[in-house]
Amino acid sequence: MLVALGLSAFLLTYLNVQGLLHGANNLLETGCSVGVFGCVIMRRSHPELAAVLAGGCLAVAALGSSAALPGSLILVPVVLLAYSLGTAANLKRSVLALGILGAGLQLSVGQFNPIVVVLTIGPWAVGLVIRSRRLLTEQLAARGRELEAERALFAAEAVRYERARIARELHDIVAHCVSVMVIQASAGQRLTATDPSLATEAFDSIGELARQAETEIGRLVGLLDHGSQQRGGHGVRLIGELVTRAGAAGLAVSCRFTGSADSLPDAAADAAYRVVQESLTNAFKHAPGAPVDVAIAGASGHVEIGVVNGPAKDPHCGLELTGAGRGLTGMRERVTACGGQISVGPVAGGGWQVLARLPLEPGPAPISSLS
Repeated sequence: MLVALGLSAFLLTYLNVQGLLHGANNLLETGCSVGVFGCVIMRRSHPELAAVLAGGCLAVAALGSSAALPGSLILVPVVLLAYSLGTAANLKRSVLALGILGAGLQLSVGQFNPIVVVLTIGPWAVGLVIRSRRLLTEQLAARGRELEAERALFAAEAVRYERARIARELHDIVAHCVSVMVIQASAGQRLTATDPSLATEAFDSIGELARQAETEIGRLVGLLDHGSQQRGGHGVRLIGELVTRAGAAGLAVSCRFTGSADSLPDAAADAAYRVVQESLTNAFKHAPGAPVDVAIAGASGHVEIGVVNGPAKDPHCGLELTGAGRGLTGMRERVTACGGQISVGPVAGGGWQVLARLPLEPGPAPISSLS
């Protein structure tokens, strides 16, 4: 608007100083020129309409006869309008409006002038380039927003995964130790009146389990502080100690090792330990008094971990009602993350079996589990 007002004011002032603001022809050409200037106002909102109106005004202005009009002044809105047409969204209408604007300017000049072509097509081509750059910038900005949204989703998923991992670790640590503690506390309470020495052993075992839980939680804190740290190859060898503690707590458990599992990767060894730990915890909870058999078999290319327990023989003590049901899910996640397979389910006679197969070489997680 300021450009249109400035050009119009300059034109009227110039013609007034020259004494040309009189006569029908002069006034017609002057009015058409002001009309062209006015078209600049809507060149951004309606560039095609502005160019068509300006072309019509220029064509009508050719009927005037004022040779004293500053012809170069009219080129300013023509250049601006041609540039705006180049930035317009509809290319076909833009070309049509440009042709009308150029034809009107040629008529106002009175004869063909190649400069008119340059002054219309040149700014229009510049507008096309600017428009393409704007579109590219908008596309890049939109892609940037999409990437930022994806980054936020990935960050949220990473947080969710990390929380699940922490919850799984805490479940494995606390559930096992607490289950054994409850069994030992119940036994100690019964033995207090009949055999104080055995009751003392039971309570000592509770203290040992509490220290073990403290150590495990400390390892978990270290894992969170320093990144992924697995139990390592010691995980398989520690299964023997785990079984020994479970036997001392009153579980009728046996364990046998066949073959070699020393070359099991750290993550897989840690998963093997957790599979046995969770299986023993479930035996404490759901099959009190039942015999439990743990078998670790190293074979060519893999290690198999099998834990089988029979049906419950002793009355339940309420532990079967505890827990959040994350144990089996955690086992599956650990084993499949190592590229292994796992099957969990009942066996003939009312018992329960957990069978996991872990590869000696890390690989992608399989699609299906053992059946």
